[in-house]
Formats: sequence, C-alpha cells, structure tokens
Amino acid sequence: MIESETRGAARWIFIANPRVVNAVGIDDLERLRMEVDAAVGDPSVALIVISGRGGNFSAGDNLKESGEMDRLTFRSLIAAFQELSWTVERSTKPIAAFIEGYALGGGAEIALMCDFVVAEQSAVVGCPEIGLGGMISNASAAFLGHSLGMPRASELVLLSKRARADDPALASLFNFVGARDDCIAWLDRATEQLAASPASAVARGREALRAPGRQARMAALTDELMHAMELFDLPAYKEATAVFARKRSIKGGHEDGSATDPDR
Repeated sequence: MIESETRGAARWIFIANPRVVNAVGIDDLERLRMEVDAAVGDPSVALIVISGRGGNFSAGDNLKESGEMDRLTFRSLIAAFQELSWTVERSTKPIAAFIEGYALGGGAEIALMCDFVVAEQSAVVGCPEIGLGGMISNASAAFLGHSLGMPRASELVLLSKRARADDPALASLFNFVGARDDCIAWLDRATEQLAASPASAVARGREALRAPGRQARMAALTDELMHAMELFDLPAYKEATAVFARKRSIKGGHEDGSATDPDR
C-alpha cells in the first residue's frame, strides 16, 4: 500500500506495508511511481519525500513471494523497480528519502535513487542480494562504488553487509543523519528553500547534476535486468529464498516470510 499527504510545499509519499516491514510488490512499485509522477505535475510541490510507515523505510521485495514467482512475473518485478528509477531520474523536482528502521535490498535502492537522503541515526542500510543468489539493481552498485569508494561498496554489495546510518564509513551516502525530529527539520528547511527558488531554475539545476551520468545509469539498468534474470534461472536463488522463508517462520516471522527484524 502506498499513501501520500501534503505538508506545506512537500509531498510525502509513504510505503505503508508495516506488517511486512514495508516490503514492496509490483503493484506497490507502480503506485509509488504514479504518486511521484502526480507530485511532479503539481505546481504547489517543491520537494517530494519518500518514506515508510511504522518505523521502517522498506525491506525491499518480499523474498518469499519473489522466490515463488514464475520467470515472467519476476521480470515484471525488476521492471517495476527500474520504471520507478527512471521516473525519479527524469523528474523535474528534487526527491528526498527519509530512512528510519530498515532500508534493505530494494528499499535501499529506492532511497539511493533520490537527490537527498536523510536518515535517523539508528537506521540500518544493507544490500543482501548477492548473499541470496540475486542481483543488486537500479544502478545502485555503480552509485555505491562512486560514493563510498570500491572497498566500502564491495563490503555492502559482495559481503551483503548491513550498517547503521551513523557508521562513519557510510557518511557520503547521506545529507543528514540524526534524531528523527532533526531529520524532519532538515527536510522542512530544504522544502522552504526549494519553494523560495524559481521552479525552472531548480529543474535545470537538477538536470545539470544528473545529465553526466545518465547514459551510464541507463546502460547499468539494462545490464542489471539481464543479470537478474540469469540469476533467477539458477537453483541458488530459489534455494536461498526458500531457506529465508523457513528461517523467518521458525523465528516467528509473518506468514509471508517477513519479520520485524528481517535477516536480509
């Protein structure tokens, strides 16, 4: 479920599936894309903020569901993530992510699409895909390598490391890390400043910032879709997601394999 509300000149869009740690499926991603498009088209909106309900950002796609998908449906899931990524890419308005709790896998990738990333200090970020036989996507691997440097990015991606937002090693990923109220205050100030600037100038500034890397991001999306489908066809992905679902059931997770503390 995706919800939205207007806060002054900001449009807040919430991933609202708290029972499954805000895991997202194809319908959620499409609705999120539509909400972003609607906010871009609203002249009263200066900043779009993507966040999550219930104290978490998003644990990404539901592994029990994706592990049981047929090939065509799985391809549609990856395509839905990438269509959202491209909607964010071509937006004429800045987009921020406000991370609380878990931002894992596809959840982390949604946050990394954004222009600004603000995180509550105890939030946890991670990219568990490789450890589960899958593929990090949405050009996130290249972004992490550029932002963190190859050694730190390799820990997150290849070792499926999870880290708190206040880990100094992740400092370059965030605009601000702090207490929840301070994060919201940062976003409020950013909204006010953007609303006070001519929208046409903001749009052109955003375009100038993103244009140099656009072709590389487009190429990465194509490559990552191909790699994701290749990995989906291998036994390791099905085996890893099945083990995950069983482990969550033993630990008292939800029926779909998610839990309050996802081991992803």
